[in-house]
Amino acid sequence: MVVYLVTLFMRVTMRRPTAFSTALMSFAGALALVAAVSCDTYTTSTMQTPDGSIRVRVHPTNFISYTAAQKDSISAASIPGSSSTMVPLEPISNVVGASKSAAASAAACGSGTGTFNGYSKSKPEFVWEDTVNVVPYPVLDDMFIPDSDVPLGFSFNFQGQTYDKVNVSSNGLLLFGTVPSTQRGQDGYPGAGPIPSTSAPNNIIAVAWADWQDDMVPDPIRWETRGTAPNRRFILQYNNIPEYNDNNSVGAISPQAGRLTAQVVLSEGSNDITINTMQMSTSRVVLTNRHTVTQGIEDATGSVANFDTFWSTDLLMDQPRVQRFFSLQRDAVRFSLIPSTDVQKPAFTLPLPANDSVDNDPGANYAMVVITPPTATDNCGDANVTIAGTRSDGKPIDAPYPVGITTITWTASDRAENAVTTSQDIHVYDVEAPVWDMTNTASVWTVDATSPSGALVEFDNVPVTDNVGVTARSCEPAAGSLFPMDTTPVKCTAWDAAGNNSSISFLVVVVNAHLQIGNLIDWVKSRNFPDGTVQPLVNQLQSASDDSAGGSPACKKMYDFMSMVQKKNSNISTGDAAYMLNAGSRILAVMGCAPASNSDVIRGKVRGGS
Repeated sequence: MVVYLVTLFMRVTMRRPTAFSTALMSFAGALALVAAVSCDTYTTSTMQTPDGSIRVRVHPTNFISYTAAQKDSISAASIPGSSSTMVPLEPISNVVGASKSAAASAAACGSGTGTFNGYSKSKPEFVWEDTVNVVPYPVLDDMFIPDSDVPLGFSFNFQGQTYDKVNVSSNGLLLFGTVPSTQRGQDGYPGAGPIPSTSAPNNIIAVAWADWQDDMVPDPIRWETRGTAPNRRFILQYNNIPEYNDNNSVGAISPQAGRLTAQVVLSEGSNDITINTMQMSTSRVVLTNRHTVTQGIEDATGSVANFDTFWSTDLLMDQPRVQRFFSLQRDAVRFSLIPSTDVQKPAFTLPLPANDSVDNDPGANYAMVVITPPTATDNCGDANVTIAGTRSDGKPIDAPYPVGITTITWTASDRAENAVTTSQDIHVYDVEAPVWDMTNTASVWTVDATSPSGALVEFDNVPVTDNVGVTARSCEPAAGSLFPMDTTPVKCTAWDAAGNNSSISFLVVVVNAHLQIGNLIDWVKSRNFPDGTVQPLVNQLQSASDDSAGGSPACKKMYDFMSMVQKKNSNISTGDAAYMLNAGSRILAVMGCAPASNSDVIRGKVRGGS
């Protein structure tokens, strides 16, 4: 009962500071001291650690009427459901630097120069940090855990100054530097305030600044430093803390009270501030327990603040997350130092990417090339550098490289958008010659002569292909030229753009008149002409063949043959007759005879040659 009265008087005194409540403060302090002395469970002995957490003793600020002895008498056992090993916390020195000047920049970014230039806001992917292990005790309602108890584990640049520890308010905010000595500062600033504002508190990170009731749940605050230099992270978590409500009690939180589960992550090197909100809500219904929320960061002067917005379903527009009623789930917002203060470009690590020469893949007009990106260093840390490659043909770096030269431009950029470039040429050589396809082409071309000089012979239809493309082809003798009545060897050559070439050879045989007559005789004999038709025709052709070297007699026999074809047209199809007449005309031309182009010739009245 005494403990209950102490708790009740404390809340009344803190949240409603009237003349009456001020008078009650000394009475509440006395009751608290009695309760602490009468409760022999308030001890600093070691307890079991069922969840593996590390419990550390802290020295929270709270009611001015609390004495140091009263605060020290409160132990972890006073927190409902808590059980853990208690570990003393060694004092640490604060590292507070001047405004970020050239010297401070040099410390953070090697030889970079510049001044603090503010923050940018982004919305990263929500990534929750699991199992934050350091659990402070005692955690009182409306308090600050002083920065002497909360080491970051590394130097962190906030608002242009450098710190290695931070004050933690139970009401959802972190404060760098000295906590104001006012009562509001001592009790953790319950209730969200505006940012920016010259009124205290300043130099803060408002994770979810509102009036939260930490003493209603076990282990409401946790923190831990993780990772290895120079990429460590300090994580501070507010864990399932209920919103202050007059009807809250241990083990029986009012269903109208909101809840807060959120983390702030401070990153070494980048100095990023990431606020991850798993769940955050406050009441808008109960008039006596309505609490607005502020989330964002503010500088030491209270003149500059950065914050995100939320979509208001009431106003149908974006509203700032500053003293507003809003709720969040699985939300992340990040504040990053504007990196324009860094003016030094990254530097590629030697050796620079070497030009590469490869042969084309078999049968292809490209080559698959394994490309190793270069590496680079930066004054703000190698992890600060992004390296990207851009090909001159616009394709991805790992795409096939075509025959020819493709240039890769490598760009190393840091967060301040300082960039340096270098280039690399990938030369793919075409080493494959064109390929002739003789599958459907004879190695000996036989052509009937069409004149006493021979015949014009075309052979461009021999197919030839190349993995890249045929750029030229030629033959000797050239296609379409006059070939004599003989056997002539032909050589054709094809080239591609790389100068690769290949050749084929074949024979062109031009058939003379004598052989053409013999072929015509065989053709006539193969036809199924009626009796009395084949032999007269063959006789005329045979006589022409015997006299073909003599000129005029052979001409006359060919005329007689053609005349007989016309006479026997009743026994010969139109197609067969046309074939024999065309063949006769060609043979006459080869022998130098006058063409059988008039009836006198056909009747045999022309006795000589041409």
